[in-house]
Amino acid sequence: MRTSGSLNINVITLFPQMFNGVITKSIINRAIQKKIVSVNFINLRNFANDKHKTVDDKPYGGGRGMLLKVDVTVKALESIKLQTYKILLSASGQKYNQKLATDLAKKKDITIICGHYEGIDSRIEKFVDQSISIGDFILSGGEIAAMVIIDSIIRLIPGVIHKESSRNESFSDTSAFLEYPQYTRPDNFRGLKVPKILLSGNHQAIKSWQNIQSVKRTEKIRPDLIKTGNK
Repeated sequence: MRTSGSLNINVITLFPQMFNGVITKSIINRAIQKKIVSVNFINLRNFANDKHKTVDDKPYGGGRGMLLKVDVTVKALESIKLQTYKILLSASGQKYNQKLATDLAKKKDITIICGHYEGIDSRIEKFVDQSISIGDFILSGGEIAAMVIIDSIIRLIPGVIHKESSRNESFSDTSAFLEYPQYTRPDNFRGLKVPKILLSGNHQAIKSWQNIQSVKRTEKIRPDLIKTGNK
């Protein structure tokens, strides 16, 4: 049950048990315990139309692998009674980034559909609001991708983590560059020393150094961010 002001996330999946470690640890678990977020898992196999719990079939026109059936998937979607924003995880979807995570974190109710095998009957696209891909690579199923999206969304919800902790992170709204390098004790590890400026206590000089290092790191690793000015 969604609580007032919180985010409810539904996940349609064949393997709900894969999420056990993710939702019972760290930031996500704390958000759930605080009732800021609720995460519900819907087992796709429960909506199969036959006694064998068949959820997939061979693709028309031939081809390798099996496809999740559209009728079973839509039946699972329609079991969700609350108004929800429906997301299909797909290699052909919109590339996921921090801006999209920020937009999704403002929703009240989200449903993520995890594909498996060779994917889902393409007609499912008519029943969702958005298709998302987390990158140009192939996974065995959508469960790991769903975990990435869930984590990136939840940490942006007010009250989940300290506001200052995320303000200057890479790809955040307040930073056009990658985050500067950071260090902690010991200040000398096997000859690798912490930059002296960080030990100086001069906060203005440290801030200047951090800004310069942020730009340098971005130029080296992600020059596209500087060229486009878009994260």
